[in-house]
Amino acid sequence: MARDRNFYIEAVVRGYFGAMDSGDVDGTVACFAPDATLTWESNNVRLTGHDELRPFFAELCAGTNAMAHEVTNFVVDTDKGTCAVEIIYRNERTDGTLADMANCNFFDFGADGKFTRVRFWSGGSVD
Repeated sequence: MARDRNFYIEAVVRGYFGAMDSGDVDGTVACFAPDATLTWESNNVRLTGHDELRPFFAELCAGTNAMAHEVTNFVVDTDKGTCAVEIIYRNERTDGTLADMANCNFFDFGADGKFTRVRFWSGGSVD
């Protein structure tokens, strides 16, 4: 059973990154519980609920020509419904700048499989 939950958690997280990479704002927000929080620790940004999440992801996608989240490591605690993920994040922005960095994301899941809390840190450039 724990193995099934591990697979499910990975699938939800990969779906979340995939929705962002394809510019699917509704699909991205749908990964979150209605009262979930998203905290971008590196920039002191804290958003709560779909009404705050949707404009954040809409702005992110609108400023992007191409975005990619390459997962490099998953650590899942099936008993607690949590997951830590290391990624390489690349974003070719519409202003011509390129983000190319290592990031770390932490996810908490509710009983319904939606994110209740997401915290992430933006790292330095990938060498």
